Amino acid sequence: MKELNQLEKQLEQRSVKELEEIIDTFLNSVAKLKDKYGGSNYYHYISAENVQGATCIQPHAIKSHLLYMLKDNHLDSMVRHKSKELLAKLDLMS
Repeated sequence: MKELNQLEKQLEQRSVKELEEIIDTFLNSVAKLKDKYGGSNYYHYISAENVQGATCIQPHAIKSHLLYMLKDNHLDSMVRHKSKELLAKLDLMS
């Protein structure tokens, strides 16, 4: 059972790394946009429900917000999918 828990943790870590790579690619594109056209060093986050209030987010905080949102929405299904793929590969080997 210990091995299964370790395997699941590894699959989860790989899934988080995949999400981080997606976010890094996006943020690199945004940085190129800023380098080419200029802009400020922070972004306004305006909630659709509260147009009057705005929060300023610095670029380093964007990554943590995006990662939290993507993990919350996709991490479990990614781990399940990767588990099924691994089991299919093991089944082919036997």
